Amino acid sequence: MDGDAEQRIDLTLRLWRGGSKRQFERYITRLLKLADHQDGRAERRAAEVEGGPGRPDAVLVLSFPDTAAVDAYLTDPRRDDLEELAAKAVKRSLITGGRKHDASEHGPVEVTDLPLEST
Repeated sequence: MDGDAEQRIDLTLRLWRGGSKRQFERYITRLLKLADHQDGRAERRAAEVEGGPGRPDAVLVLSFPDTAAVDAYLTDPRRDDLEELAAKAVKRSLITGGRKHDASEHGPVEVTDLPLEST
């Protein structure tokens, strides 16, 4: 690996749908736009994860340049604007993170290019 490679910090968001698919997708889109404000980017997305009861309906992996950007994302006051939509669209959410990776492992992905992986 290149010693000058940009290090990124991943957050993994697991989301369980509580409302309509349309509300759920709108909520995810707004989360991704919020991440973009903090130099976050969507690395991967899986939707409709199969495997039995209790599996999330979507898994997002976001990356940020440093812990300050992660903290800014998690405490951004614009998240308050999402509360009403979240109450309708999401039954449960779980955020885990902290894994660092080199940005050179794979290139950035535009949100519109993220495939919905339904296996």
